Amino acid sequence: MSSLRNSLHRRNHKERSQLAHRSRLGILEKHKDYVLRARDYHSKQDRLTRLRQKVAERNKDEFYFGMNRQRTQKGVHVQDRGNAALPVDMVKILKSQDENYVRTMRTAGLKKIEKLKNQLSALTDLLKPALGVGEEDQDEEGLDEDELEILRKAGVLAGPSISQRKSSSKRSSKHIVFAEDEAEAHELAASRKTQSPTEADAMVVEENNADLGWNFPSVSKPLKKRTSKGGSQEDVSMEKELENEERKEASKLNRSRLLKELSARLHRDRMLRYAERELEMQKLLMGKGTSKKLQGVERIGGEGVDDEDDEDALDARRGKRSSKVPPTVDEKVYKPRVYKWRAERKK
Repeated sequence: MSSLRNSLHRRNHKERSQLAHRSRLGILEKHKDYVLRARDYHSKQDRLTRLRQKVAERNKDEFYFGMNRQRTQKGVHVQDRGNAALPVDMVKILKSQDENYVRTMRTAGLKKIEKLKNQLSALTDLLKPALGVGEEDQDEEGLDEDELEILRKAGVLAGPSISQRKSSSKRSSKHIVFAEDEAEAHELAASRKTQSPTEADAMVVEENNADLGWNFPSVSKPLKKRTSKGGSQEDVSMEKELENEERKEASKLNRSRLLKELSARLHRDRMLRYAERELEMQKLLMGKGTSKKLQGVERIGGEGVDDEDDEDALDARRGKRSSKVPPTVDEKVYKPRVYKWRAERKK
């Protein structure tokens, strides 16, 4: 009988929805919603009732010996976690150990960075002699700006110095040649173009001719001649092209891997240098002697080393420290502090 009842088609149960003219009141509350709301309300009422009962039954003369070690602030009990403050000498020793650990890890990282730089330099030196004089690789894939910046930061590629940047920015004078008429002016312009290229053209030519050694030489190993009757010269040339493409792809992947690892290790070395500098500053501040905080940011490890300011700039600042922040110091990550200690006479 039960199986027959279950097999019969039943009408689907539909819950009553909110009426159209009452839609502004939101979704219609169901019984389960009321149950949840009622339970929450009664639980809060029970807690308030229990608190009132505790206040009514409180013994004003209640005392425990643990109350002698407790304290209150404005009538509120303040619980101490029991962590005793370490003495200054012990904290200095711990900070020295942390600094030594950071220095050790940084030294290990510098060795790995040097190893990567040697791999890149060795790759460049090995591939340079293989290219013939006057040969050009038409399929050369140059480095993008990010990869060039990584190589400049690592010191593999020599970038323009700050003095050269200043001289190039300040260099705005041009040699002016006066002509009698328009025809003579056109002749002079044409002669100057044929005599020597402009600075921009020279830079482009220099960049194109610069051989960084990332690509494998176009001169490949001589392949064995096929002795089969079905072999042809076209098949041999296609095989050579395929081998060259595979070799170039492997070179590109290896270069990308090395540059990615070098960039990550350079960033980690910078973070470790910041941490080491901060630990050293904290240890010095915990030492003897009065210190005074100065304005500005101190250069770290030779970063952002600029040329000395000229006398006019020093006179304008009256000998004060320049508040200009070095561009290589990432202030969002670390902002080094500068302190000055009072000069004390050594015994």
